[in-house]
Amino acid sequence: PADASPTTRGSLLAARAVALTAIETEEDPPAISAEAVRVTPDDDTLARARVLAAHAHVLAMFWRHQEAQQIGLDALALADKLNRTDLAAEVITTLSGLRLGASKERLREALREAIDRTVETGAVHAELRGRYLLARSYQDWGELDEAERWFSSSVERAEAAGIEWAPYASSARWHLTWVLLTRGDWGGVMRLTDLSGTHAPPMARAMFASLRAVVRVARGEDLTDELRGLRPMWRLDGALAVHAAAQEIRLATQHGDIAGARASYDHAVTVLGDMWHPWFDGRVRMAALVLETVAAAIHKVPAGDRALLLELAARLHDDGHTVLERHADLSKSWGPEGRAWLARLDAELIRVRWLAGADDAPTLEALESGWREVVELFVQFGDVYELARARVVLASVLRAAGEAAEARQVGDEARETARRLGATPLVDQLRAIGSAPARHEAGSDVLTPRETEILQHVAAGRTNGEIGKQLFISTKTVSVHVSNILG
Repeated sequence: PADASPTTRGSLLAARAVALTAIETEEDPPAISAEAVRVTPDDDTLARARVLAAHAHVLAMFWRHQEAQQIGLDALALADKLNRTDLAAEVITTLSGLRLGASKERLREALREAIDRTVETGAVHAELRGRYLLARSYQDWGELDEAERWFSSSVERAEAAGIEWAPYASSARWHLTWVLLTRGDWGGVMRLTDLSGTHAPPMARAMFASLRAVVRVARGEDLTDELRGLRPMWRLDGALAVHAAAQEIRLATQHGDIAGARASYDHAVTVLGDMWHPWFDGRVRMAALVLETVAAAIHKVPAGDRALLLELAARLHDDGHTVLERHADLSKSWGPEGRAWLARLDAELIRVRWLAGADDAPTLEALESGWREVVELFVQFGDVYELARARVVLASVLRAAGEAAEARQVGDEARETARRLGATPLVDQLRAIGSAPARHEAGSDVLTPRETEILQHVAAGRTNGEIGKQLFISTKTVSVHVSNILG
């Protein structure tokens, strides 16, 4: 209460502000920690050092790095005066993580020194924060070997200390899962996200369920109801919303449900726009995924009704580039993952316009060039599954361009990855575009799977040219298949 002793009130306000940084909140943690500093008496040196350290931590979490540095140095001076090496180590960890024009190498060196100091002083929470921040530096730059190493060290240290669900420990586990997911170690993902028999709190279970869903959806499970059940928790953590919404969109793609994909996108933008700001980074990826849904389903839409879908595609593309415009210095704020997804966003728009047969549709050469760039950027980033997905599209485009040998090679690379990951829907996609040897369906000795597929399009009233564009084959090839069907 307001009439409590100033030292007690300041201490509790500081603790509350730090706790609020671990969750999504409509409160203002920097204002709360600033109030803690204001009410704590100057003559209570230890209490003041603690609230200053907390305030610096909170400011750093909100990217107010100049202020965090000033406050942190004041806290460090008091900690040194009191010979409180544990508190000094905590402040040094905060200062070491600040991005104030230092190179990433200097930042990492400072964090390693801070971690060493926390180990010496036994400041385990500060140690976990240092390990986490160092791992995030490597993660942001796509250096996944080192990111995995440091996230793993944080998880192991937290487990040894019996605090595996403390904020930075839990976050390290989350990001370690993401690294394994990206690198294609899906067995490791399933082990890390299996929280049965643990004391994980409900929020952690929801968070890890959203990452586990990436593997399950990719392997063909329909998690529509399960993902819908996570929605009430979106507002508690934005990362949960980003990953869960992406899987909702992917399921909508599998079902050919453009409206469903758009609804998931719109809901995520509303929730995250309220919590963060409307132009959050993950919006680029979600926009690209909805464009993929449009591309996958546009062949089912009569030519005369495609104008609205082209407008939607253009709007989604604009959304992604508005996000891009908010990052003035791309070399510092837009890493390999962001560049790969931006390229995919652009390539998906080209694909939609080409498939729709728009009046000013891009050329096949532009389509091929766009998807080659997507593949190259995902090679550089190292996302195994997304690279395979991009290769499936590129194989289709190469077939349409008459480059059969390269199409087969690219398709084989995608198929090898898909089979290793157990991503059977991706294998089915390759078979559908003719990139795998055709197999007769059980009980059918009349039509091949490709002929059956083309017959379905013919029955829907599509022309040979429309069928060819959808299946990435020439009109002449469609004509040959139709003749065989008729025969």
